[in-house]
Amino acid sequence: MQKRSDLSDVQKGMIIGFRAKGGSISETANFVNCSRAAVVKVYRAWQYGTIQNQRRGTCGAPRAVDDRGERRLRRCVRANRCATVEQLTAQMNQRATKSVSSSSVLADHVHP
Repeated sequence: MQKRSDLSDVQKGMIIGFRAKGGSISETANFVNCSRAAVVKVYRAWQYGTIQNQRRGTCGAPRAVDDRGERRLRRCVRANRCATVEQLTAQMNQRATKSVSSSSVLADHVHP
């Protein structure tokens, strides 16, 4: 059994993925071959943002849609579930000081 400090990034990713898909703590620990405490600590660290979300890697440039913009986008999507990406982009750019492209809206909409 490995401790949290002994886990590789791949194993931490496996823990996060397995738990996110609904696996129990014990099932995840058996799957990754580590302690239950390590599973809890890794998953909790990921939930609270102390482990970087590898899916959202950037080149260092500022994000086109910040946290506030993401909340606004979620509200727009909830208001009209059938809206196309172009319609959502138009809504986001309506009263915005910084316009965003449809690819930025799509990227943030696909990765909640």
